[in-house]
Amino acid sequence: MELTKEISALIVDFAEQSSDWNEVSTSPVSILKINNNSSLPFTVDIIERESSTCLRMHLLSEEKLGDIAQAVVAKNSGETYTSNEGPFDSEISNDGFSVFCMVTENSFEQFSDNIEGIIERLETMLKAMIQQSLELVSDNDDDTDSSDNEQDLAASDSEQDEEPKSVSPKRAIIASLESSDLKFRDNKETSSIELGINLDKYSDHDGKSLLIIHIHYGSDDLIRFQTPMMYKFDLSVTPYPLIASVIAWYQFEYKFLSMSLDPSDGELKISIDIPLGKGVVHPTQVERIMSFIVQFTEETFDELFDHLLHSPDKAQVEVNKKITSYQQSIEAKKWVRQFETDLVGLSEDKRKELQLLLEELKATEGHSGNDDDKPMEGI
Repeated sequence: MELTKEISALIVDFAEQSSDWNEVSTSPVSILKINNNSSLPFTVDIIERESSTCLRMHLLSEEKLGDIAQAVVAKNSGETYTSNEGPFDSEISNDGFSVFCMVTENSFEQFSDNIEGIIERLETMLKAMIQQSLELVSDNDDDTDSSDNEQDLAASDSEQDEEPKSVSPKRAIIASLESSDLKFRDNKETSSIELGINLDKYSDHDGKSLLIIHIHYGSDDLIRFQTPMMYKFDLSVTPYPLIASVIAWYQFEYKFLSMSLDPSDGELKISIDIPLGKGVVHPTQVERIMSFIVQFTEETFDELFDHLLHSPDKAQVEVNKKITSYQQSIEAKKWVRQFETDLVGLSEDKRKELQLLLEELKATEGHSGNDDDKPMEGI
């Protein structure tokens, strides 16, 4: 357990020092390759094997490459393909491609001194293994391409006139992300689709613009969208009650949105659930939630979260303004309703005169708000 903690700390430090990697999970620790020219979502984490603790780099979620991995396993009589070279192991299973570096108490010091080089070697090994597998499967497919193409064309013709249908949660999520050209990985251990999106305005506590989103599909009752490590606050700098008041404000504005703050480490994340009526969902539902999360993140960063991270005093002023403005609008509405009631019993001319004044007040109130600039309130 102590060795796992030490390796975890090394991984986190490596990600913080590198612009190409981003932390996506803290327990257990997991980092994701970003700005990757090959666009493949390589992930590094720690895994306990039978006789050792290993640093693992894997690619489990690319659907097309998943098919390639399964084809290699089938060619290997259904057995997981493995090879090893000193402390480094390679593995191709039905789940995908993985490479490992074994770490022991005795080798940890050498491992820690060369963590960057070891991760580079794991990436080189993983890319080479994928390339070799593609070539192997491509050779086997040459003889069957013609018949497969005929079957694909027939299937395509029969599906052209069909209306879009609701599908299983996982398929809907994947279909939506693929239609948006978003790269992701399917973490079968946690039954979640994981991805990162680089945004324009948003930046997290480390100054990185990559928003991590996990979409959990394992429940029979709902799909849950979460943004782990969306922000991480230093609670000695930004007071917990101030962050809590901001959370309360946004949850008041967006009733379907859940925000949580971990008091132990200052992690803030948001969650949105899609209830599953008959266990199915349409890809457009996933698309709407994803669009909202991106829009909400960008706009609220400018409104309050940038201040919360860097200028808590300014954040306090801004949230006070929002609450005061809302209270004033409520009082104004009460006054207008009472004014309408008081019109009863006045002379016709006086009532018309005051009615015109009332309409002017309502028009002014309608133009003073900024509802059109807010993220969509319904999904």
